[in-house]
Amino acid sequence: MYAFPDWRAAPAENVPAALADWLCETGSLTERLIASGRLFAVEVLAQGVEPAWPDEAAALGLAAGAPALAREVRLTLDGVPFVYARSLCRADSPAWAGVLARGSRSLGLTLFGEPGIARHPLNFCAGLAAQSALLARARAALPGAGDWLHARRSLFGQPDDALLVHEVFHPLLAEVTPS
Repeated sequence: MYAFPDWRAAPAENVPAALADWLCETGSLTERLIASGRLFAVEVLAQGVEPAWPDEAAALGLAAGAPALAREVRLTLDGVPFVYARSLCRADSPAWAGVLARGSRSLGLTLFGEPGIARHPLNFCAGLAAQSALLARARAALPGAGDWLHARRSLFGQPDDALLVHEVFHPLLAEVTPS
């Protein structure tokens, strides 16, 4: 059985500095990936209603296991996956259902391109993929990522109708720099 991540206000102490730079990016991750000069793409892995995990439900103010609309994607550069993202909101969200139903278009361009969308502080976790449902899904989506992964998440929008965005980073993202 998987545990659920212990989210913290700061990245783990063992995160390499170059990867910490990506983890702590407060602007649009999409824009930063595009700035690498490589071909950026979003691959949709799954989308639909599913029970929110306990930590997700708590972050969204839902009962554990409540239905949530979830979207899982991986962000690629030149066809190589570097980021696994899981975004979710209440299943009946009037604000976010349409945003999540965007196919292979990036959420980042909407979240950082629309005025009035508030981003709450980043939270971080790190751990073994075998011990966390989120990290296990990320490891499956990020070939060669290894067993120890670093992730972040944040809420967007209003506390009573928020979008929760998780991003798990392939360790090799540390070698990618904007051009």
